[in-house]
Amino acid sequence: MEALEAASLPYRRPEFYAALTDVDAPHTAALITAMVYLHGPAGASSVLDIGCGTGAVLEELAKHYPTAVGVDLLPGMVEVASARRAMLDVRQGDMRNVRLRQMFDVVACVGNALAYMVSPEDTAAAFTTFAEHCPPGGLLLVQTLMETPELGVVKTTPVFAGDRAAVATITYNLDPVDGTLVMTRSWAFAGGETAVDVIRRRALTPDELVGFAISAGFRSIEPQPWPKHMTAFLREDQPCGIEQKGCDIAAGDRPTFRLPESSPRERP
Repeated sequence: MEALEAASLPYRRPEFYAALTDVDAPHTAALITAMVYLHGPAGASSVLDIGCGTGAVLEELAKHYPTAVGVDLLPGMVEVASARRAMLDVRQGDMRNVRLRQMFDVVACVGNALAYMVSPEDTAAAFTTFAEHCPPGGLLLVQTLMETPELGVVKTTPVFAGDRAAVATITYNLDPVDGTLVMTRSWAFAGGETAVDVIRRRALTPDELVGFAISAGFRSIEPQPWPKHMTAFLREDQPCGIEQKGCDIAAGDRPTFRLPESSPRERP
């Protein structure tokens, strides 16, 4: 937890994070509700947002689902969510092991929160958590890094967050030992303040993502609905086993990560 906060300025300053991300919340929530309508259980009335940040997406989802619960790893995010959106049920927890002892028609993990699971074991543990909270027939929606950005290229972009303006300079590289995607982000704020983030994440291939889901007892919806980087899975009636029709991963097996291609693709 401390390492994640230390690595990212927005995570150290949840109010700044909210100013950066709240603007996208209605759009993200609209995508989720549309996919639930198309592929989720009829009459879905409950949603769990794992990695909910300051609760902006959850606030929008709560307009559609009477039971809406959010979980985030960082206490600062939970504090800001509770202060700004007192009507929401937001709890602190780690997606690898949190257990709410409650099932939800829809489980969502969006905003690339899953990408911070940098080992196969952590990713598998997160999918086990998804399964523990999603009943048979329930819908899992995952939005995560699925393409490796262009490596070694310096990109600069202006950032406006509330009353703050900055220039962010971003470079991506791969750890040569384990293939972790390392983002170095330098902030230069109006007024002279500067900061540097060094963030480690993991980009999953589509096959890796589906493999983890199947291993946890989900099946992929084919063809995958839009948008490109939000993937939908349905919870099976039983955990995936070697004899289950359409499942080619034996119970207990875990997918392993592959290093990205030598010519990585840039995310849109």
